[in-house]
Amino acid sequence: MRGPGKVSSQRRQRLLDQIEGRGSVRVSELAAALQVSELTIRRDLDELCGDGLVERFHGGAQIAHAGRRESPFADKALQHAAEKDAIGAQAAALAKTDDTVLVNGGSTTLAAMRHLRRRRVRIVTNNAAVAADGADATGEIILLGGALRPGSRSLVGDLALLTLSQIHASLCILGANGVSARTGLTTSVYAETAINRLMAERCDGNLAVVADGSKIGVTSNFAGVPLAQVRILITGPSADRQELDAIRAAGVQVIVASGDDARPEAAP
Repeated sequence: MRGPGKVSSQRRQRLLDQIEGRGSVRVSELAAALQVSELTIRRDLDELCGDGLVERFHGGAQIAHAGRRESPFADKALQHAAEKDAIGAQAAALAKTDDTVLVNGGSTTLAAMRHLRRRRVRIVTNNAAVAADGADATGEIILLGGALRPGSRSLVGDLALLTLSQIHASLCILGANGVSARTGLTTSVYAETAINRLMAERCDGNLAVVADGSKIGVTSNFAGVPLAQVRILITGPSADRQELDAIRAAGVQVIVASGDDARPEAAP
C-alpha cells in the first residue's frame, strides 16, 4: 500500500512510479519521461500531493516519506553532516557575548550548538541531544523540561511550553523539516510546532532558520512558523537556487554556508 490516497489514473500511477524510483525529480524530466505537457504533470502532482503521496518543491516533487515521515535522529545526524556543520558555524557567528539563544530540536540545530557552546552565551533548548554533547560548554545550557520524544530527542508538551513562556531571548535558531517560500517553516511532528512557534514569539532579536539544502522547497506535514517572521535563512550549496530566490524575494536574508566560507545575500 502506497499511502493514504489513491492514484486515479494509469498515467498518475506511472508518475508515482517514476518519483519512487528516483526519490526526487524535476517536472521537466517527468514530462519528458511520460510524454505529456508540464502543465499536465503539475496537475497530477497536485493530486498526488493532496493524497499525501508526494511532496512538491519548486520545479519538482519527491516521494512523501522523504520529508513527511520522521527519520531516527541518529540517521539524521549522519545525513549532510559536513553541510550541517558549516551551517551551524554560520548560525553560531550570529550570537553575541551574553546573548540568550533559543534553539529547537534537530540535527542541524545540534551542529549549531556545538559551535555556540564555545561562546559565552546562554543556550535554552528543547534539544535533549545536547545533554550528551555539551559537557565542555563555555557558557550556560538550559534544557527545557517536558516529555522526551526519543525519535527526535526533543522535549515537548505543556511543561516545556510553560518554561519557555518565562524566557526573553536575543536570538532564536530554528531547524525545520521543510522551508518554502509558499508555506514557510513546516515540521513532520505536530507536538514540535507549538515549541517552534513559541520560541519565535519569545525572541526579541533575529530569528534564524538553519536547514540543509534537502529541506529547501519542501513542505512537511504541519505548519510551523510563517516566513514573515524569519530574518535569516542559513543553508547549504545543495539548496535549490530558484526556491532561494523566492525566499529572498519574501524579505529573508539568505546565507549559503559552504565549508570554509559562506555567501551572505542581503534581502531587498
